[in-house]
Amino acid sequence: MAIKDLNKKLNSLTSENKSKWEKKAKKRLANKSWLKHSRKIAIKINTHLKTNNIKQKELALLLDVSPQQISKIIKGRENLTLETISKIENVLNTQLLELNKTKKTEINLHKDLEYIKSTFKTNKYQISKSRVIKVDFTNNNGLEKRHYNE
Repeated sequence: MAIKDLNKKLNSLTSENKSKWEKKAKKRLANKSWLKHSRKIAIKINTHLKTNNIKQKELALLLDVSPQQISKIIKGRENLTLETISKIENVLNTQLLELNKTKKTEINLHKDLEYIKSTFKTNKYQISKSRVIKVDFTNNNGLEKRHYNE
């Protein structure tokens, strides 16, 4: 009799509407890459708004969008276009996107790598000596190649 009562109580507490958690989770996984960038931009916008005492409604007026749109942007759930990001940057006078500014000036190319098994009983491998080509892009006269034998 107690089990029937528990089942009735459980049924009365549960909703007939199915939860959408699974659909939302799949959507987050599918959009994981741009959501990460969107959250980083949202953090920068939030920080700028707080340090300069700007309210979200004021930003909405400056951008000519609804406060709800600003709320989505601030939460990091909006897939922002470059145009929107540029508008926000101009209004806030701050940089939201940074391109990778580091340049690699040298590349080491390893040729003829061979793995030699040292003994049959152990699974230890060693790399045989190889020829390394170092390419330097900083030379203005073109590519400078240096060969090293290890």
